[in-house]
This record gives sequence, C-alpha cells and structure tokens, in this order.
Amino acid sequence: MSGTLHHLGLSVPGPYLGANETNPKGFYESKWAVKFHKRLQAAAGIADFDGNPQAIVRAQAAVTDEIRAELVRWLRRWDGDEQVVVKDPRSVWAQMLWHDAAAEVGRDIRYISMLRHPAESIGSRSTYYVSKDSPNRDRYETFTTARWINNQIISERETRGQVRAFVQYTDLLEDWRPVAARLRDELGLTYDSDLGRDEHHAVDDFIEPSLRRHGVSWDGMAVPQRLVDLAEAVWTDVVALGEHGGVDEKASADLDVQGERYREIFSEASAIAHDATEHAKIDARRKGLAEGQQSAGAGEPKVAETGGRDLLREVGRRAVRRLRAKAGR
Repeated sequence: MSGTLHHLGLSVPGPYLGANETNPKGFYESKWAVKFHKRLQAAAGIADFDGNPQAIVRAQAAVTDEIRAELVRWLRRWDGDEQVVVKDPRSVWAQMLWHDAAAEVGRDIRYISMLRHPAESIGSRSTYYVSKDSPNRDRYETFTTARWINNQIISERETRGQVRAFVQYTDLLEDWRPVAARLRDELGLTYDSDLGRDEHHAVDDFIEPSLRRHGVSWDGMAVPQRLVDLAEAVWTDVVALGEHGGVDEKASADLDVQGERYREIFSEASAIAHDATEHAKIDARRKGLAEGQQSAGAGEPKVAETGGRDLLREVGRRAVRRLRAKAGR
C-alpha cells in the first residue's frame, strides 16, 4: 500500500527498510519511523505485536515530552511535501501520538488499515519465522493469533472518529485502481495519475499477485477454537468498516464486545500460566548469576540451587563482600 502511494506521487520519506525474500519488491517503511517506534516500545517494555490488552496503556505512558518533540521535529523536515506517507505496523502503539504531533505542525492525518485475514497472516508468519518441525510452532501460532486480535482491536479503537479507511490485502492485489480511487475519495488524496486503464502505470509493475503465497485457512494450525472464533468475529467487523468508509457503529460496538472477550481470555491464560511465568523469572535470575560468576572468575563462591528469595539474598551478600573488599584496598 505504501509503495502504491509512492508510485502515485505521494511522499514516502526514506531511506527505507531493504527488500528481502519475504518482500522482494521492498517495504517502503521509513527506517526513521521504525527506529522511533522501536525505541518507544523498548521504553514501554512491549513487543512489536504485543498480545497484552494493556500494552497500549504502557505505550502511552512511555511517551515523554522529549519523544513528542522529536516526532514534531521530524515532521517539520517534510514541510515542503504536501502528502507524507508513514508506514510501520508498530505505529499501532502511537496512533494518537502521531495525531497530536501532526496537529502541532499544522497537518491533518488520515489512517489506512491494511486487512489480511488472520489465518493467512498467521500462516505467512509461521512459514517465515518458525520451522515446520519446531516444537514451538503450535505455541507460536497461538500467541500470534492473540497478537493479531489485540492489534486489530486497539488500532480500530485508537482511530475511531478519525478520517480513516480499511483496505483488504486481496483487493489491492486483484485490482489496485479501484482501491486507489476509493482511498482518493474517502481520504481526500491527490495523485499524479488519473488511474485510467488505457495507460500502463508503475504500480502495475510494482504489485505482484504471485507474492501472495498463503491461503485463507486455519487447517493445520493448532490455535484454540476460542481464539479462532474471536479472530473471525474481529475480521467480520473490520471488513464491515472497510465497506462503509471506516464508519460503522454496529461493527465498532461489536469490536468493543470482542475486546472484552479477549481481555477475559488473556486474563484467564495469564492466571493459568502463573507458575510457568514464575519459573521463567527464576531461570532468568539463575542464568544472570551464572554469567556473572563466569565473568567474575573462579574466586567467586557458587550459588546454591535454591529458590528466588535465596538467590536474591545471595546476590545481596556478594554485593556487600565486593564493597568491603574495595574499601579494604
């Protein structure tokens, strides 16, 4: 979508992320925007596509005056460009930040949400990020489905009431011209082409339908049925929003209902996984202590294989011994 708008005369600030085997035509994602969002996520302590319903709260709490000012400065660099396109999936965590920064520099903002069926999206990611025989594949597909659900719900809620459009990935691949025409009308965009079919356009060469390598099917995936049903309900709602110019009160209301359902499922899963989470914390502490022992040398006493509290007490005792040793020097 971003590449299409670029070829239609809109400004997509570079340099871009490079092409790779999953996307040989290029991403048209500004490296600056990607780095900006990654730093915001690091400050918030969330993942790129986080499944925690509270991730958006953490992201918003991480926004400082300095971060906002940095974004404003970057936007002002493009004052000479009337229409600027910024594409990064991580922007879901910063929709209102972009809105406020754009207003500060005198720009109106529009949102385009690209829609890809969850089964196709999860299938694609599983193919490229997890091997077929990996014991973690089922787990990966489950939490990736949860992330898809959470991100769709948050993105719709954060852009509700704004000028926005929803575009199905398949529609863009099958015939980009009517999609571009609809976006022009719904978002008030201006192109350097009249979109006529009589002339060959650069977008014709850019969009390659054969790059779509995954079908829409949950077959072969071990995603819990409750998550599948929830993902399908969310999909139905966002498609309805796309069919009604980004405004469909019934669909938005149902997305709020699905959001509550998802929060309940996430809360239950978190409670069930409590001990596994605690074990992971203890393992992480032990790993950190073991690495510390290796770097400190053989003179350090070994830590007993005990619980988390004993480990923390041992860390404290070591710190005191090191301070005393330094004072003795």
